[in-house]
Amino acid sequence: MTGPDLDPEQYPPIDPREPVPDDAGVLLPGAQDELPEAPAEPTPDDGGNAGGVREPA
Repeated sequence: MTGPDLDPEQYPPIDPREPVPDDAGVLLPGAQDELPEAPAEPTPDDGGNAGGVREPA
């Protein structure tokens, strides 16, 4: 299977020898400067695992 034909004006070819930019805004203009807070991990309740993360089998 081959990839779709992309417009080189909108999607220029990637040179793997080029260093990765330190600023993510170069890669994703319009992206947020800071990431939102990560959601809290669910924890098991005192009465078992109801509503929490299930234990592996």
